[in-house]
Amino acid sequence: MTVNATPQPKSARLYQAVAERIARSIASGQYRKGERLPAERELAAQYEVSRPTIREAIIALEIDGLVEVRVGSGVYVTERKAKATPQVMDIGAFELTEARLHVEGEVAALAATHVTDEELEELDRLVAEMNRANPKGGGELVDQKFHEMIARISRNSAMLAMVEQLWTIRNRSPQCVRIFEKSRNKGYVPVVDEHSAIVDALRTRDPNQARAAMRSHLSRVLEYLLDATEVEAIEEARAKMAAQRSRFGRSA
Repeated sequence: MTVNATPQPKSARLYQAVAERIARSIASGQYRKGERLPAERELAAQYEVSRPTIREAIIALEIDGLVEVRVGSGVYVTERKAKATPQVMDIGAFELTEARLHVEGEVAALAATHVTDEELEELDRLVAEMNRANPKGGGELVDQKFHEMIARISRNSAMLAMVEQLWTIRNRSPQCVRIFEKSRNKGYVPVVDEHSAIVDALRTRDPNQARAAMRSHLSRVLEYLLDATEVEAIEEARAKMAAQRSRFGRSA
């Protein structure tokens, strides 16, 4: 008997489900055009999800033209109906990076058992190239070459295909493009020292060390993304400054 697997609908992704609920609230008039949405922490509590999930939901709404993120002010409703813009591989950057952490950690572990001295030299060259390219804005292209080379070193075509697909999603998903753009605008570039640590771990030929180095690197990438999408911290800082001005005004 053949069992046909039913693909999950897009709304099964948590951030999309949250985005759809917020969009319905906007369409119903609960949040009016020009009105600021509740703070990130409040939305996370209201929808019982993490703050990164709220951030991805907000970016999905921003891509659809429903809201506008104003740095230092908050998230504001711009339209009541979403623009008709098809979403292609609309996977969020947090979800993608989490997948990379698990997949590429095992890729690095396997690569450690196969890597040659010549391949290590090539990885060293890529790290040096990354260092030169970062100030010119080309570090991310070298970053992709670096990670895909490690997948090739694993000598496993399925793993290579998975890594290449993850990078394709990273470069094409509107969600990913938007979040990594925010990250670049905050000055994030591929960290050379973290990539050097991965090469050093591969040089030991120890799968555990290679896995740990790759997972550590991608965990840091998640931290950079969290920092790049932090809206509420700016709002809180502005609120504190406003409160201080108010106190100073009363005491004058």
